[in-house]
Amino acid sequence: MMLVSMLLCGCRANEEPIQDFILQAHDDAKAQVEPLREEYAFVADEFVMTNERIPFLRPRPEPTGNGAEADKTCWQPDTHRERMPLERYPLTQLSMKGVLGDGKQLWAVIYTPEGKLVKICEGYYLGLNHGKVLRVSPKSIEIEETLPDGAGCWLKRPMSLSLVTTELAV
Repeated sequence: MMLVSMLLCGCRANEEPIQDFILQAHDDAKAQVEPLREEYAFVADEFVMTNERIPFLRPRPEPTGNGAEADKTCWQPDTHRERMPLERYPLTQLSMKGVLGDGKQLWAVIYTPEGKLVKICEGYYLGLNHGKVLRVSPKSIEIEETLPDGAGCWLKRPMSLSLVTTELAV
């Protein structure tokens, strides 16, 4: 019995220096944190207008002549016609997936960003820039877009949308 009691007392005696060491280590430990940098104080310069143009509005093109003359001589797209469904998307988001029809009339199949297929033919409008389909061929669609020239007139630009094919690897 005496041997067991001595062993138990000896184990307890060894615990006290460890606990004292842990408490001493916690007391001596100090975090070494670098001081924060001073906060940057932003000072805005006072805005002074140097001319009549307001810098926060998009500049308007200067007219090249009398406004009435420009309207009569410049070609203008028909803005009163009813907009077609594919005129909501830029041409870069549309892709030609196929062609339907016979030798007399070809219809192009267009894939939209929403995943829908739309059938179009000559005379149909698509794209954001009043793009009119001039011709549908088995490999592409020829389109004539109209873009503003900045002086109140519009310029025509030829574009094409080519057939997108996916080749299967064998």
